[in-house]
Amino acid sequence: MWRRLRNIFDSLRAYADLSPDLRTRHRVNQFLRDRPALSNDEWFEQLWQPQGITQPIATFVYTHMQTYSGLEFARVRPDDRLDDDLYLPLVCWFDWHTSFNEDFLAAFGIDLSDRFDPQDFTTVKELVMFLNHQLLSVNHS
Repeated sequence: MWRRLRNIFDSLRAYADLSPDLRTRHRVNQFLRDRPALSNDEWFEQLWQPQGITQPIATFVYTHMQTYSGLEFARVRPDDRLDDDLYLPLVCWFDWHTSFNEDFLAAFGIDLSDRFDPQDFTTVKELVMFLNHQLLSVNHS
């Protein structure tokens, strides 16, 4: 009986460790609320189109990253740091990058599983530019 109770306790503790930190997510969203929210098209046209990013990539990041993180990506900007400003490791589920890879494969037919590590990127801009490069590399092959 004690073993079963301990297993339940350990499972609950593991679940908490792997779950998003909702307080941190709320705090980041509070910080982002000072910025204007951009529609998907505005986000692309104002922030990414001038940098040569394709609209499908901007749209993918805009929609999917909000799903994974619970953050208002309409208020996120290219220079936001993934760890230090957005706290992605804390606000996302521990395995969000696996879903990210699966969704990118479904959307673009490109498997990133052997080259995508969120820790390789400091800013949103670096992440978006990497994804754009992956798409353009396949389209030019």
